[in-house]
Amino acid sequence: MGTPNSRSYMVGFANHFASEAVAGALPQGQNSPQKTPFGLYAEQLSGTAFTAPRKENFRSWLYRLRPSANHGAFKPYGKKTHLETAPFTAPPSPNRMRWNSQPIPTEPTDFIDGMITYGGNGD
Repeated sequence: MGTPNSRSYMVGFANHFASEAVAGALPQGQNSPQKTPFGLYAEQLSGTAFTAPRKENFRSWLYRLRPSANHGAFKPYGKKTHLETAPFTAPPSPNRMRWNSQPIPTEPTDFIDGMITYGGNGD
């Protein structure tokens, strides 16, 4: 990476390149960290099937100011529907969700006692 005013050619085919509009915007050593620099949203763009061998997997990591799936908050339809989401009693939220990792327990905890529910399926 050069300075913002430098012009350089990215040589080679199927190589890895990185560029940033603001110095320090790219996370170092990880693709999708829990907290990105400048509060950017990490997104992966891939045109390759997930079953492709790693060496044939072409992808781009994008760090955006706003997520590409940005939309307003969900507003209920208003009419009664017959849709249910077992095993939960509340309707599912179609809003984009993002959460931080759980805090480290203050008391000694084993693997089983440290598990929590993030979602469910079935009844």
